[in-house]
Amino acid sequence: MKKAVKIFIGILIILTITAVALQKTTAGIIPLTDWLLQHPVETYYVETSEDNYEKLWTGKYKYVFLGYNEEGDEQQITKVMSKELRPNAFLRMDTSGSYGKGWIEVMEEDIPEDPLLKLN
Repeated sequence: MKKAVKIFIGILIILTITAVALQKTTAGIIPLTDWLLQHPVETYYVETSEDNYEKLWTGKYKYVFLGYNEEGDEQQITKVMSKELRPNAFLRMDTSGSYGKGWIEVMEEDIPEDPLLKLN
């Protein structure tokens, strides 16, 4: 019985370490579950700033954006990128749930009215 408890505690410790490592080196656990559940791809508009990212120990950058779709609905979006983005740029981001999949920089005049009002 004591051996089973030790094995169980060991497995819990390994799972905890794995979860922490996953959270610190990737976009995190929530985007991973979004990816596993295969949400449909939606387009959101976001604005970069000087303080919406964290530099990971891997050399990549973990960004957390507050984005708006064409109807003005709000969504928090997490995306890990290999480079630092310039501040105050507007991005059109394709998302699956709260995970950013792809992005392109757009001009302010290319953003629909509802998201642009909420971004400014």
